[in-house]
Amino acid sequence: MLKDLIPNFDDEITALHQLAPSGWIMGFNLTYRGPEHLFNAYPEAWRAVYEERNYFFGDPIAVWTITNDGAVRWSEVRIPDVRGVMRHARRYKLNYGMAISRKVAGKRSFLTLSHPDREFTDQEIATAATKFNLWTDLVLNRASLTVAELDVLRCFRDGMGQSETADYLDVSESTVKQRAIKACSKLGAKTRTQAVALAVARNYL
Repeated sequence: MLKDLIPNFDDEITALHQLAPSGWIMGFNLTYRGPEHLFNAYPEAWRAVYEERNYFFGDPIAVWTITNDGAVRWSEVRIPDVRGVMRHARRYKLNYGMAISRKVAGKRSFLTLSHPDREFTDQEIATAATKFNLWTDLVLNRASLTVAELDVLRCFRDGMGQSETADYLDVSESTVKQRAIKACSKLGAKTRTQAVALAVARNYL
């Protein structure tokens, strides 16, 4: 599902693997049942231990992502690790890390990444946070498309051209063109056809 929602998904996943060699996890729209969308790239052995010991409820990084917005290095989180989760994680080379959390329309989403050898730089954290904020908009917020921009895409989906769309929506052709340009930019699409395909794939229309 995330592959349909995030542009260039395979390339973005490869970049995350390179940035966080010892693993990472990304979740969108967290509820009491868990995230609506989840991608877990932590080592399988660590995932098994984490689930078996139900570490989520004692994990200071997980607690931080639930209760904070923004980005932080793991070493900067001051929540007590009463169950020794982070100490245990180091056995699996999860030595350093960053956590990013964002709440959009009441829905919490998070990304945590780990490196075996060093702290993440300020630039790496800023870049990851910028990308993650874009992804949360795409996954949860219809890419911030306005109703008017969605109307234009819907007309294109239904086979109307620019002139027909302008007549149907009772606006000028230049307005249709500007709305289409904005929609393409927000969706990361190179053409109107690609924008419509992305909007349909993500159930925006």
